[in-house]
Amino acid sequence: MKAAIYSERQLDHPLSIEANQYSLNQLEHHELNAYDAVLVVGSGKVDEETALSVPVIEKLWRYVEQGGRLYAELISAFDFPSSRLFGWKQDFPKSRRTLEKLRVALKDASLPQGALLEWEGAMAYGFSIHTETWLDFGAFRQTRESGEDDGTSAFPGLLSKKMGKGLVVYSAFSLLSRPHGTVLRPHWLWNQVLAKLSQATGIPLAGLDPIIRTGADKPAEEAVRRNAQWFLRSGMLPEEDGSTGVYENVHSVTARVSPDRRPDCHAHTALMMHLYSRYTKDPSWSERAHRLLQYLFDQGYQDMNPESETFGFFKWYQFPGERPDQIFTDDNAWVCFVLLYLYRRTGKEEYKRRGMAVAQALLSTQHETGLRPNMLIGAEMEAKGAAQASAEHAASFNPHFESIAHAAFLQAYLVSQDSAYLDTAMRGSLALLERMGELKFMYSRTSGLSRFLLPLGYLSRKDPTGRIRQGLDEVTHYLLSHLHSLGGIEEADNPDPERFGQEDTGVFLYNGEEIADQLYTNNFLLMNAWEAWKATQEDKYAELYQNLSRFLCGIQIESPNPLFDGGWMRAYDLRHREYFGNNGDTGWGPYCMESGWTNAITSAGLLLGLLDESVFDE
Repeated sequence: MKAAIYSERQLDHPLSIEANQYSLNQLEHHELNAYDAVLVVGSGKVDEETALSVPVIEKLWRYVEQGGRLYAELISAFDFPSSRLFGWKQDFPKSRRTLEKLRVALKDASLPQGALLEWEGAMAYGFSIHTETWLDFGAFRQTRESGEDDGTSAFPGLLSKKMGKGLVVYSAFSLLSRPHGTVLRPHWLWNQVLAKLSQATGIPLAGLDPIIRTGADKPAEEAVRRNAQWFLRSGMLPEEDGSTGVYENVHSVTARVSPDRRPDCHAHTALMMHLYSRYTKDPSWSERAHRLLQYLFDQGYQDMNPESETFGFFKWYQFPGERPDQIFTDDNAWVCFVLLYLYRRTGKEEYKRRGMAVAQALLSTQHETGLRPNMLIGAEMEAKGAAQASAEHAASFNPHFESIAHAAFLQAYLVSQDSAYLDTAMRGSLALLERMGELKFMYSRTSGLSRFLLPLGYLSRKDPTGRIRQGLDEVTHYLLSHLHSLGGIEEADNPDPERFGQEDTGVFLYNGEEIADQLYTNNFLLMNAWEAWKATQEDKYAELYQNLSRFLCGIQIESPNPLFDGGWMRAYDLRHREYFGNNGDTGWGPYCMESGWTNAITSAGLLLGLLDESVFDE
């Protein structure tokens, strides 16, 4: 087959055969009958409309009527000649896709009806004219499929029509003009749709050659080595030596490095690099770890003014104010945890001084129950006093926040031997266990209880009543009930499936969707299962750790693009074995790659196993 492509820009491998590519303005001057298929691709930019002149439309019309196959994409169809040729009339100028998805609309047994796909780029609203709709688009909330009766407004996205001896295919969204090669998801379904479209129309649209691949089993030491290289090659470190900190993530939608700097991500990454330095006996990694933390100190992320009500706390991000504003429990507790652990390992007094300042700030704002609000506001603390501001807010009863605070208190106890820290961690953990039915969760019950495990192993050795050990077993029993055959924990029990299109939502809606979360569940559970094993020496915890290690090493990304190679994304489709999940979280969506929360913590969990040690070793 001979094909020609006319486009606003050079396209990357859009066809399954070689095709001549030309600029769009050459279309008027070429003889089209020499080609079996002609593809005309407009601009994918939302501020540019691509229109064809009437003589060109007439030329394409004759080409199709005589038996040619025409594919058109994002060509303005406001006028009658264009709309009648393409079988699609445009209502409004192009807009940018945000949360919209595509849905299989073609009634064909070879395609799963109502199955949902994602893309990135432009889209245009319109209506079809005597065409067959292959895909429609709309703000579908579901993860995998959506029926026609779900109440969501749908608009034609990919259409075909027969005309004379030939046919026309029209795309009202960025398919060939997509901004980069990672945005068509899920790959398995796109390949089915493109194969069927190519077979039915004769337009040789290529299947996807994924830039992101997984499924290669590897030992833990190889996975850690590759992830360490990801930090160096992906751009997450603005300076390779760590002197200017670490960026937060590769964004889920844009696939660009997000230049935010957060103390918790620095702490996670410093922990991983410290462990990696000890495992490899390469001091450059421990030096990087120190520079990451020193960057936070030098840039004033921590309030070290003893006269301030926010003394000891860290800013959430590079907040331009002088003192912390939004003070999240988990973010501060993670910095505290890592600083004090590293002090115990390195003896650096600055880590102790700053880590104990956070620990005391947390302890002084803790409720008598051993629990606390998930967030405090700096201005309110300055106005009312830290303790009073905390007392006026209810405790969160959310292990996502509470358990890392308890783990930080255990590090403070190991450093200071002050029993107030141990007692508070014990009291708070018991309070959660006694009210298990009232616990609050953000993304899923699986993610929250994965976090709950971290302090319980150590505390079980300090609890003469045995209640902590019983609770450790209860939490683990629930998690094991959602263990997938691949070795990861499948997301379950979403507390708010209707929460969609906001920050902090799950990457699944309902049980049985077979999605694994590596931002909030399996990543932390890897380390936490290891700690439970080290504390109890019970086989079920060792087996859970081994399963998780096998799973996470197997889903590490392999890619020719250093932005992705050696890392982990948030949502993994256990059913089809590729990265995919519900896109309802606008802040940390299914394809984000967190420097600290996912990648560093995952590698830290693997390294603890390789080093055969606990973060609570005394």
